[in-house]
Amino acid sequence: MSDATQGIRVDDELLALARTILVDEGYAVEDVTADGPHLLLAENRYFVLGVVATATIAQIVIAEGWAEEFLVARLRSADIGPKLWDAYLILLTQERLPESGYATLELFQINYDTRGLRRMAHSGVFPRLADVRNALTPFVAPIELDDPTIATSAFESFIESLVARGIDREVAVRAVTASRQGADIVDAL
Repeated sequence: MSDATQGIRVDDELLALARTILVDEGYAVEDVTADGPHLLLAENRYFVLGVVATATIAQIVIAEGWAEEFLVARLRSADIGPKLWDAYLILLTQERLPESGYATLELFQINYDTRGLRRMAHSGVFPRLADVRNALTPFVAPIELDDPTIATSAFESFIESLVARGIDREVAVRAVTASRQGADIVDAL
């Protein structure tokens, strides 16, 4: 490990869940542990993903620099064609983002930095399948509801879809009800 990444505590629970989800979705997944924190490298016919999970937001900021360098170098050495434009670095931590402050600004800057590859930093991701799946949503197939009796309306279907993704049913109902009534969803929560 490099000096800069030496103090990073990897969140093995989040990485194990990410691995399970990505393998289930048909990704080829490789574990990379050389010269930095543990990184999952995943590829399917559409995307190349690097996934890093750390204990804190501050460690995400440190890991992002190393992981971005590693992933960009790996992409340059491989002939992946147009998929180069669909490479993402996913950064996860269980630590919740404060409502304001320097950590908020740092994650904002990571998420909007598109040099080399795109990044998605997620805070408040708990070691539950639904939480990790939500963080990986752009890269996995949507959960389909098999029971047509559940979906008596588009709104009820949306509520069931949110619940299937790990959102508390009561929160989902309040949010959808507020939206249907034209109210601010945040006020309903």
